[in-house]
Amino acid sequence: MGALLVPIIVAAVVAVVVLVGVRRWASGHSRQADELAEPGEPTLDYLVPEGQDPVVLLTALSADGYTATTDPTNANLIHIACPSGRDRERARARATIQSVHTTAIDHGAPFDPDQVRFVDES
Repeated sequence: MGALLVPIIVAAVVAVVVLVGVRRWASGHSRQADELAEPGEPTLDYLVPEGQDPVVLLTALSADGYTATTDPTNANLIHIACPSGRDRERARARATIQSVHTTAIDHGAPFDPDQVRFVDES
């Protein structure tokens, strides 16, 4: 009986640690999304076209050094942080988005976005 109790206790402790970690990550992500959605924050906002997965774009933007997240109320609207100003980051952020040619991270279909336009350019 005692030999069975130890693995159960270890599994319970691991489950609690994982749960706490996931909650912290989710809380941080939610806070970041709320901050970038604020009207006063210098962001470039991009509406992801139909058929494109926002996660693919978020991954590319992150790899290029951007902080970006989806809007808390619209998963197809991406907010890209521009601490040095929208106009200074516009061309580089546009090039990053245009460099993504798949719809999904794993085995996505080829995707060629039309001209990338940010919300403030519409």
